[in-house]
Amino acid sequence: MTTNGSRLPMEFLVAIAASAEPGSAVARMAADQARTTADDRQHGKLLEALLTRPYRETAPAWLLEAAVTNGLRQAETESEYLIGTTTGLMALALAHPECSEALRANALHRCTDSQLGSLGAANRPPVLGELVAAELRRRVPQRPRITPDLIKEPTSAQLVLRTQHLHDDVFDTAVALLPDEPDYSEHDNESSDAWSDRIKTAFAAWETMWSLVLKRHPDRHVRLISRTEGTDAQHVIRDQLLGSLPWMVAPNLIRRIALEDLDRFAGAMTVTRVCRFLCEGSSAEEARERFAAELASFGESDRRSIDFYLKDGGRRATWGARAAVAWVAGAAEGRWRLVLNPSEAKPSYGDPYTWLTPADELTELGRRFAETAVQALRTWQPADSLGISRAADLRWVHAMLVHLSEVTPAVKKTVQLMIRDAHRSPTRPRSYDYRAQEDQRQFTELLAAITRIVADPLPQEPAVRRAALGDPTQVTPRTLSAVAPEVLDEYLDRHAGDDALVEKALLSFAWHGGYRHEPSFSEVLARHSNPPQALHALTHELRSRLGGNPANRETWARHILALPGCPSETVLALPAWTALKTRGTHYDSTHPAVVALVVGTLGDDHQAWQRLADSPISNSGPNAWLRLGDVLNAAADGTEWPRPPASR
Repeated sequence: MTTNGSRLPMEFLVAIAASAEPGSAVARMAADQARTTADDRQHGKLLEALLTRPYRETAPAWLLEAAVTNGLRQAETESEYLIGTTTGLMALALAHPECSEALRANALHRCTDSQLGSLGAANRPPVLGELVAAELRRRVPQRPRITPDLIKEPTSAQLVLRTQHLHDDVFDTAVALLPDEPDYSEHDNESSDAWSDRIKTAFAAWETMWSLVLKRHPDRHVRLISRTEGTDAQHVIRDQLLGSLPWMVAPNLIRRIALEDLDRFAGAMTVTRVCRFLCEGSSAEEARERFAAELASFGESDRRSIDFYLKDGGRRATWGARAAVAWVAGAAEGRWRLVLNPSEAKPSYGDPYTWLTPADELTELGRRFAETAVQALRTWQPADSLGISRAADLRWVHAMLVHLSEVTPAVKKTVQLMIRDAHRSPTRPRSYDYRAQEDQRQFTELLAAITRIVADPLPQEPAVRRAALGDPTQVTPRTLSAVAPEVLDEYLDRHAGDDALVEKALLSFAWHGGYRHEPSFSEVLARHSNPPQALHALTHELRSRLGGNPANRETWARHILALPGCPSETVLALPAWTALKTRGTHYDSTHPAVVALVVGTLGDDHQAWQRLADSPISNSGPNAWLRLGDVLNAAADGTEWPRPPASR
């Protein structure tokens, strides 16, 4: 292979340049060839080899200029994902001790923001960090206010921060130049609604911007918090770490942020107490005097919040009386939601994220939140004629119940009042708004889950309370079929001696499909006070007690026939078609216990066998429930075929 201006293969030139000594004839020859070679990718490799070895300390200006030009040209045609490789040649040239300030300035001016970020990476020579930081300050002389447009068209600082592992100087400079909080001032001819919408969308953009930075720099979370001390940006960063990506936050940091967030609940609690005091007829002056010590310890933000309710003589107090409940409701709905429900932290497709924080530490944080929620629960009162009507009104209650170490009678009593309040809410009109429909669905699910937890009269362990099954008289076999083995075991333990519940648990095996290994069918049966009688009664009344499809009947028959020494009268109570097709030790054979009973009943009576073949038994419909014993007796005696048993 030859290249314009060179009669030697470029691969050979690169190889000898990489091993040449400074000032050697080989180095000079390779440099001469590089000077006369067309500017392409192979030419770039030769320039890189020359600057890496023979011209590392001393290099002619043309070589440095050629390296910068080649690097910029390669970068123009490369994907953003390969920028780190194409800027390597530029980095060598710009960090070279003999590179002129003019060449450096010109090269950095020509770089894109992404190329600038690559040059400012931590693995580059330190001098590049200083140069990139200076160029970044030139490009962003003044940090703008955040707007939604800056998410679509980011500033140079935002784009540079898309590069991971930046040099400290570059990172700190880019963070300092990021867009600032929204512009809260009122624009000319701007209505209050327009102002509110503008601030809301701008703040959402600010949250998105910080979330992108935090995801790209997981090793800089603590640094970002310390650099934004005393600013509103720090509150956004903390809320994003806690609420949007807690799985990638170091355990010590997520615990610190979470507990500091809970400490702020005290302010909401004081607002509630002050407003309750006002609602009871006290004046604003009396409230200031009564709560003087607490107000004196508040920061400026909390004092402003209290003043909001005091300045108008207490007319807003009815709102503030719900401040504690609103605080925990907002936390459970937003920034605490994933910490309280780690399995919900997952991408659009695939398995949930792997958390850096161990499960037991997340459980402890959930308990601390639940204990805070109990304080808010003590302040709860029915709000208005509409009652509890949104999923957000219930999510914090559910989180509290499933994370508390113990659900006390006082907590249970208040939650039951909340359930009653939720049921009195008027049914919402049918809506085609997806968000309204989804909120209604979540509201219904949460209300049902909360009802099950407090309907169960005995205490539950937190580990299984999330799957609480409620009152044993209301639970169904189908519900029991879906629960985890440990939940079913714990539920049966707490209701030991409840034969009706054991029977439902036995029937749940038919809904479960395949075999449930833990607990086994025989282990559940042993919990009954009279196992043989229960087994026979359930099988005899299978249509009214179970119902369902052929698969349910087949699963039940398999469990019955798998029991050692199962009584013949119970086998004869099975649905006939199902019993005759239930296989035994071989895939294509009927169970030997069924075969023995059929042969024993019909014997050598040809007409009886023919009548059995002509019987009305079937795989579906009412005749699918005809019992084996009834059908065999009719076939043997030549009597009328039995009627199907009654349904439920």
